[in-house]
Amino acid sequence: MIRNLFLTGRIKCGKSTLIKQEITPFLDDIGGYYVQRVFCSGKHCGFKMVELLDQEIYSLEKETDSIYEEKDIVVYLGDQGHREACIKTFEEKGAEILERAYTGGKKVILMDELGRVEQFAPRFRSMVNMLLDAPVYVLGVLKKEENPFLDGIRKRDDIFVIDLDTWDYQKAVKELRSFLAGVQASKTHTIR
Repeated sequence: MIRNLFLTGRIKCGKSTLIKQEITPFLDDIGGYYVQRVFCSGKHCGFKMVELLDQEIYSLEKETDSIYEEKDIVVYLGDQGHREACIKTFEEKGAEILERAYTGGKKVILMDELGRVEQFAPRFRSMVNMLLDAPVYVLGVLKKEENPFLDGIRKRDDIFVIDLDTWDYQKAVKELRSFLAGVQASKTHTIR
C-alpha cells in the first residue's frame, strides 16, 4: 500500500480542492496543514498556513482587510508589489503543526502544499523528511516546479505522485479514494 501520496499539477487545477473534497469525512484521523489563499478587497494578496483541526471549517480562501493583520502568512504581496516569503512561519508554525499531528497519533499527515519557500526552512524540511520515513501516511500537494527540496521528494521510492495535468481526473479521484480507504483499514498510528 502507498504510504506517501502527493498531487501535483498547474496552478489552480484543483489539487487542494480534490483533497479537501475527499478527506472531509475523515478529518478526525488527519492532522497537518493546508495553505489558504488570502484576498484583500477581492485581490489575491498572499497565502496563509492553516492547521487542519478536528471539525474545523476547512476553507481554501479567506477575505481580509489587510494581509498585515493575518497570522501565519507564508507568502504575501509586499508594498512594492513583490512577493515576500515568511520562512519563519514554516520553521516555527509549520514544524510545530507537523510534529503535533504526528505525536497526536493522526493516521494521515496533510502537507498542502510543499513548494519553493520550504527549501530555505531547514527545520521544516527535516520534519517533512522524518514524516515521509515514519510509520504514518502522508497526503499532500507538490508544487509543479523544480527545486532541490521538491526534486528530492519526487525522487524517493516510497511516494506516489498523481499529476492532475496528465492523469484522467476520475482515475485520480479513484486513486485518492483507494489511498484513504487503505488508511481507514490500517491499524491506527499511535504515538500519544
